[in-house]
Amino acid sequence: MLEKTLQVTQSIQGFLTVTKFLDEAQKKHAEDLIVACVKEAHFKVEEELFGKGKSLPASDCNKPPAVEKKLAPTWRRHLGLLKHAAAFACIQERFSEEFPNNFSVEPRYRKDDLTKEVILTDRMAGSLRPDLVLHFTRNATRIQCIYELKFPCGDEKKDPWSIAEVDKQMRSYADLGGACKPALVTPQMGLDRR
Repeated sequence: MLEKTLQVTQSIQGFLTVTKFLDEAQKKHAEDLIVACVKEAHFKVEEELFGKGKSLPASDCNKPPAVEKKLAPTWRRHLGLLKHAAAFACIQERFSEEFPNNFSVEPRYRKDDLTKEVILTDRMAGSLRPDLVLHFTRNATRIQCIYELKFPCGDEKKDPWSIAEVDKQMRSYADLGGACKPALVTPQMGLDRR
């Protein structure tokens, strides 16, 4: 009898969490976690590769990485992949504890040709893949907020919003909908919606 009561209680709790977005306080906390993970990932990768308090000179960003396991042909891309992986691991760990059913890392979306509704897809052509999405509980197509992580290469000081490609990317994410404007998250500026 106790086991049946426990199962019913768990079912009711599961049903109650199926039907909501994060409230404002939860969203703010989630965004604070995202920013913390991005900053930690940036500094952790920089420190592991170049030493405490050191960075790659910006002049080396387009050169081949001087490491044994190259993930990309340039330092810029290599560092970006490492920092994204570290940030995603941090976000997965922290969000899995607090918001396990309200986020997706790198979901791929497109608009259905007939209904024009946003759907998940594995098709690359005509799709978008934001870094992180907060969404309705257990429903990644009901978007709450979209986040794109951008990391500077070494000691670069460039504002990512000044890059035409980034501006275009953020406008395309806005077309997916959501309750808030898509945000860039960087270690130097934190969370930035423009």
